[in-house]
Amino acid sequence: MPQITRCEGWTRRGGAFTFGPVTWHQCKNDATVIIKFKQKKEDVTTLPSCLVCWQKCMDAEHIKILSVEPIKETP
Repeated sequence: MPQITRCEGWTRRGGAFTFGPVTWHQCKNDATVIIKFKQKKEDVTTLPSCLVCWQKCMDAEHIKILSVEPIKETP
């Protein structure tokens, strides 16, 4: 049975326009790629990601994607 990796993306919910507290929720999708990226002045980070979170990374101005590799299935 192949090992399934969970996406490490997080989504912010709530805040300014909802007048409620800000909460963060981890993505529940299975990861399909490994993204290596850099945020602002932080170190380079490597995380598994689903296609939805990968698209959010590409759309974000403060995230620079360095490389993307597909996750290889292991038997």
